[in-house]
Amino acid sequence: MKLYFDTSALVKFFHVEEGTPVVSGLVEDGENQIYISELAKIEFHCALYRRCRNGELESQKLEQALDGFNNQIDAFNIERLGSAVVDEAEKLLQLYGRHHGLRTLDALHLATFSLISERNWHFVSTDSGLNKVANKMGFEVINPLGSND
Repeated sequence: MKLYFDTSALVKFFHVEEGTPVVSGLVEDGENQIYISELAKIEFHCALYRRCRNGELESQKLEQALDGFNNQIDAFNIERLGSAVVDEAEKLLQLYGRHHGLRTLDALHLATFSLISERNWHFVSTDSGLNKVANKMGFEVINPLGSND
């Protein structure tokens, strides 16, 4: 399977929390090809630093997660942000921003996915709002938290 991970799902591979077993199973399955946006690299660090600031993640676990991410990142297919992605994100915001609450960074993830995906690709995210927009666009969504968004 070809899977595109947004950051909300990706972080669960490197930090044990709800949804980790599902994400780990998807990433570790040798049959799957994992795609992420280069945006996820920045968001990943931000998400972990926020967890540490909020007392949800100890400094030692933070360093372990960051090391794991840096060691694993080369195994993922990383899609670059470029003008096509930005243009597509702008279109998605015009379509889904007002009534569905699509946000900037989520629009960039969804734009990246919409530009690279073909039949039988799956969008992997735990963000229920983003998953609803992805479903509305006709994409197959996997939510590691088990919710049918």
